[in-house]
Amino acid sequence: MFKKFLMAAVLVLSIVLIISWQVAFCEEGYLGYEGGISSYKDPDPKKTKIEYYEYTFVTGKPILLSGTVDAKIKRAANNETLSYTYDLKDSTGKVAIKRTVSLKGSLTKLQNGSITKEYTLNSYKETLTVDSATYNLQSYSFSKSTAVDTNPAVSFFQGEWMLEKIYDKGLKITIEGKNYGYDGYWGAGEFQKIAQRIETPSWFANVNYNIALVQKTILEFQQNNLPSSIPGTYILKSKVEGNFVAMYDLPTFAKTGEVLTIRQRGKVAKNIEKNPIIRMAIAPTLPKVKGYEYEDAVNTCFAFGGFDSTTDFNPTEYITRAQFAKLLMDALNIYSNYYNPRTVQKKSIYKDVPLNHKYYGYIYAVTKAGLMRGKSAEYFKPEDYITRAEAAVVISKVLGFDKKVTQPITQTDYLDDDSIPVWAKDAVKVLKDEKIMVGTEDNNFLPQQWLTKGSAANLVYNLINFLRDTLARRYLDMSLFSSD
Repeated sequence: MFKKFLMAAVLVLSIVLIISWQVAFCEEGYLGYEGGISSYKDPDPKKTKIEYYEYTFVTGKPILLSGTVDAKIKRAANNETLSYTYDLKDSTGKVAIKRTVSLKGSLTKLQNGSITKEYTLNSYKETLTVDSATYNLQSYSFSKSTAVDTNPAVSFFQGEWMLEKIYDKGLKITIEGKNYGYDGYWGAGEFQKIAQRIETPSWFANVNYNIALVQKTILEFQQNNLPSSIPGTYILKSKVEGNFVAMYDLPTFAKTGEVLTIRQRGKVAKNIEKNPIIRMAIAPTLPKVKGYEYEDAVNTCFAFGGFDSTTDFNPTEYITRAQFAKLLMDALNIYSNYYNPRTVQKKSIYKDVPLNHKYYGYIYAVTKAGLMRGKSAEYFKPEDYITRAEAAVVISKVLGFDKKVTQPITQTDYLDDDSIPVWAKDAVKVLKDEKIMVGTEDNNFLPQQWLTKGSAANLVYNLINFLRDTLARRYLDMSLFSSD
């Protein structure tokens, strides 16, 4: 009896640890805006120094600089401060950069829920050393604007910036950049496309950069084959990958140092990979899903507390609207973003969901997040089963894809298109395109079919894989295949 109680306690504790602990995201700003790539910020917020790599072309040839950037990003209310301290040098130690940058951002929330950020320069200092020559920065200008679209599971951002640096000795460097990114619990990343121009009194150079840095939250199961009451463990990892490609157009020089008319063109690249182990959790025992087609999906959802009971769980049972709300909030780790159990509420938001209802917090959260609403203004109908069409609309809203369709979709390519409600066709089409929710082998969607607990777990699992793997792959591919 005690052993069973201990196992249950460990399982609950492990789930709580996973849910309450937030993986640090690859937020905008950790790449900087100078045309370099970092190795991601350390999971420990007190460790702000991270590996950093940057190429310099001021000698007329590519030189890789490596070192650290101390990146500190502070957010408070409607303000944001980005501070960077770079300490870089090449393999010989003859080329080095000492640079400090401080940017100030102002955040404005618009009526549609999106956010705009405007950045200006607060302070800047840089010394560039090339052999025995030192270039001191004389003037610097910087401006940046970013738009952020916030969604329950992932936020997307897009921005542009310009900077100009003028040194003594006639050296001038200008940068025009664009960045695109996403930020969520299961995955985050940023892609930068930069055009840099270097000018000296006697020659010029152009460099185009494609830079991508992504972070993926991975949950891996490790079987325990030794005599033990623990069947295995789930290990939570934060995997980091990055690609850096710089395509250059540089001058050529005679032995006397004279600039020739022939240009040298080529590219240099740098890859980043980091895979720290973050957390460990006990795997739940699920005897009724052994060999089930969605076994991995169900186990993943259980590991994050998406379902209640491990003893009487049946994947073929239909899932209620209330249970789907819990599954979504817990598996995506966004429950606490929309509901605080310490907040005293005097009245329920629905007449059929009292404050002491088992799933009240989750129903409140999905409503506040705009993902689900009542069957009417006053009644949520928590015990009703959820249909495939209803679930498609919810998942589309989780990603913000309901805003992605600019022209209403009136027809899908499913054979039972006529039975798909008009209000669900946008979501059904988009989710099929992204392979998050697809129909049957004979190309029917079955919009009015109720979701089982197993198929609901698989839907959420596909969503997680999209957030973690699909987006990361696309951003990394952009850095490798994006045109000049």
